Amino acid sequence: MKVTLLWTIPLGILLLVAAEWALLANPGGRLVGLVVLAVLLGFIGVFVLAPVTLAAGAMADRWGIATAMLLTGACLSVAVLAIIGSIERAKPGYVWKYGTPTSVAIPYDWTCSLSGYTCAGSWTAGGKTVRGGVTMSRAEHRTLRSPMAVTADGTYQLEARALGNRASTVGLRIDPASSVALGKVPEWTGWTAGAVGIGAALFAIVFPRRTSRTAPEEG
Repeated sequence: MKVTLLWTIPLGILLLVAAEWALLANPGGRLVGLVVLAVLLGFIGVFVLAPVTLAAGAMADRWGIATAMLLTGACLSVAVLAIIGSIERAKPGYVWKYGTPTSVAIPYDWTCSLSGYTCAGSWTAGGKTVRGGVTMSRAEHRTLRSPMAVTADGTYQLEARALGNRASTVGLRIDPASSVALGKVPEWTGWTAGAVGIGAALFAIVFPRRTSRTAPEEG
């Protein structure tokens, strides 16, 4: 039995890693891959925290090992999923998939970020002028240095899709991966999961399970 476990456990982990890599490498499978990754990291976190925290032992004593593992793993998984969602929301692909087509104006005396091709611009949404960051391609960024591209109102005009105060231009030619859908996971879900986990741990510590006392046997 022990000899079998020595090679089946590493083999199972290897197959799991290979399947996860295949999902993440395929743009169409990234959504499933990241969800599975969040669940894995959540339950791996249970085994990492259990030996070094008082809360894990208190929860196991209060509700049983299986319930404590399920509750803690679920809370950690949701928190990881919320973190992944915030990362996906920051990508230009999220804006491109869920944004609305518009024309953005970059002023002649443009200002751009040092880390990438994101410049300050403005566009119209719902009858109002919105100012925000416009992420563009390298080729489009080069056109900002050409006086020939300036329109009559003294701005550079680019076609884009806008969402909130962010815009992604057509020149990026974005093909969003399926994982950008995780950007729809609101940030408050992570905080809620953390609050539930911490609340359950504090409850288990403050109100431990009462053990019944047995009367001593009379000799």
